[in-house]
Amino acid sequence: MTFREEGTGAEIMRLVENQVSRGPRVPGTPVHDALARDLEADLRDCGAEVTVQEFCLEFRGEILRCANVVGVFRAATTTPKAGPPLLLGTHFDTRPRADREPDLARRELPIPGANDGGSGTAILWHMLPRLAARGVPRDVGVAFFDAEDLGNIDNKEFSLGAAWLADHPVSGFTPREVVVLDMVGGAGMVFDVDAHILGHEPSKRLTTDIFQLGISRRWAPFAEDKAHRLKYIISDHAPFLSRGTAACILIDIDYPQWHTQADLPDAMSPASLAITEEALWLYLSRQLG
Repeated sequence: MTFREEGTGAEIMRLVENQVSRGPRVPGTPVHDALARDLEADLRDCGAEVTVQEFCLEFRGEILRCANVVGVFRAATTTPKAGPPLLLGTHFDTRPRADREPDLARRELPIPGANDGGSGTAILWHMLPRLAARGVPRDVGVAFFDAEDLGNIDNKEFSLGAAWLADHPVSGFTPREVVVLDMVGGAGMVFDVDAHILGHEPSKRLTTDIFQLGISRRWAPFAEDKAHRLKYIISDHAPFLSRGTAACILIDIDYPQWHTQADLPDAMSPASLAITEEALWLYLSRQLG
């Protein structure tokens, strides 16, 4: 089944290609900062309450100015709220070195970041007009996290921007559920499950609810199995999970081009992108009761 490859999937893929054509979106570069401004502008144009959370990091002997771009779509006043505040998040930065690149001569170059950074950003970017037009039944935040992919470089951890937001919620919006996207566009994608959720019942329930929606429709990323699917995963959901907020990560960490120079649009699938977005909409719709 093509699952809207010529519609939603193709549209999202064009947003992936838009990002890759700019070059690597490494924190501290003009390309990175320009993308952040574009995301902020589109959130504002779609009627979200926008907060740009600026923070600084010392990295490789320099001070990096980073920023999370967060928009909140308030529940429609004509309908009762159907569910707690929900945050949808992804990182828009890309990794400054390709530590899994087989060509050693290209290992210190930044990755293109089509799937790793580009896919989740493209999906949430694509969703903004629909969130604005539809009138959400609950408060929904959309966070484009910065500085996720500096982990294990210069003694930095992963998900620094998400940790900043988890510690500093934007005014008037504290999510009680968080769904994070990371590497959600690979060809032949099958989602992994973060083993950390097994020790936190709200996160386990949230993850089960979302996976069951995909399984019920026999969508391969949710319905198919693979060896060692249960993994301990650190991504932008982790800071929220560690602070007791229900958190779910949609990710295929077995993406073959992960942290290599081959992380390009031709390694991706429009159907994977479309299915991921549709799963988010189904979960939002389910909250209508």
